[in-house]
This record gives sequence, structure tokens and C-alpha cells, in this order.
Amino acid sequence: MHLFNIIDYTLLDPVASEQEILDLCAKAIKLKVASVCITPDKVQIAKQALENSSVLVCTVISFPTGDNSLLEKVNETTQAILHGADEIDVVIHYKKITDESYLLEELKTLCDLCHAHKNKVGNPITLKVIVESGLHTLAETAFFTNLCIQTNVDFIKTSTGKVAIGAELEKVKVMHHEIQNASSTLKIKASGGLRDMQQIETFLPYVQRLGIGHQTVDSFV
Repeated sequence: MHLFNIIDYTLLDPVASEQEILDLCAKAIKLKVASVCITPDKVQIAKQALENSSVLVCTVISFPTGDNSLLEKVNETTQAILHGADEIDVVIHYKKITDESYLLEELKTLCDLCHAHKNKVGNPITLKVIVESGLHTLAETAFFTNLCIQTNVDFIKTSTGKVAIGAELEKVKVMHHEIQNASSTLKIKASGGLRDMQQIETFLPYVQRLGIGHQTVDSFV
């Protein structure tokens, strides 16, 4: 598979202009990336620009802290889907790591919501769960991975890219190990601090998606 086909081409600058989003979408179509990943307020612009292409519209929920209540996350997600999002990347309330029942409810509710709607190619809306693995131990990373496995979300995602430590190969290997052990179909998205091809290639045996800033992707062309 061509590398670009598994890239979420990312521009999460909250003050990005409409023209910048249109330019992003035009480049995304040329590069044949998996999706553009943008803030929720830009979803409608991207949906229209990408309507006749295979590139999906991905947006972020409760970004970057994950602190929003479940009701707020449900409302944000519902609005994003109504505006045309094909994929949802939500930050789990990872600070509630000691409250497993809360986290399970959060993930199950959001997963059910996404999977009840179809994206532009007729598949259920994809839910990717950002766990901010750079802030957690290996054991905690395994814990979050198993929450994602139990709740049937589509992807576990390493990072928002907004904390000091982003994607780490060691943590991704833990995720991969837990998924293999459970014979799960959960996929992995590595995101946060991916800057050069040599580094990216170390993740490829373990991940099905990469979140990379558009400027970095452009430098590969």
C-alpha cells in the first residue's frame, strides 16, 4: 500500500482560514491520502471540497484535553456527523484513568453513536480514540488499549500532538501486543511528532493509519 493512502493529512490550527482548508483538500485529493483531519468548525468546508473524491473528512472531538463531559462529547460528535464528518478522533477522558466504568461508558456511547451513522462511502462512521500514550506508562497504555478492544471502537490513536511526548514505538508495540493477544480487529493510528520517513517506517509494521501534519507530508513529495 502506498504510504499516503494511510495518512490523515492534518491541519488543526484553530485559526486556519477557509482558503487554507480548500488548499489542504485540493492537495489531499492529489496525494490520495486517507483523510483530511481538521477542526470541527471546518468540516462543512472540507465535506463540500472533497465530495467527489475518495478522501474522507476526519475531525477531532474534545481536543486536545479530553476533559469534556460525555454529554458534551456526544453533542460535539453528533454535530460533526451532521456536518459531514466521515471519521471522528475523540480524546478519551484519560485523567479519569482510575474510573474504568466511566471510561467504558464513554467509549461505548460514542462508538454506538458513530456506528449508527454512515460515512460518504456507505461504511459506519469510524471512531478513533486518542489516549495520549506519551503521558502514560506501558501498563496504562495496555489498560487503555483493552478499553478500546472491549468497546469495539475502530482505532486507538497515540496522541493529540499537543503534549511533549507524541507517538512512541515502545507504546505502539504494547498496543499491538494487546490487540494480538485478544485476537481483536482494533487498529492503531500513530500520531504526534512524526517528522521524517526513517522514523515513520519504524511504525509501519504495527499501524494502519498515520496522523501527520500537512507541512511534513508536503516535504515528502
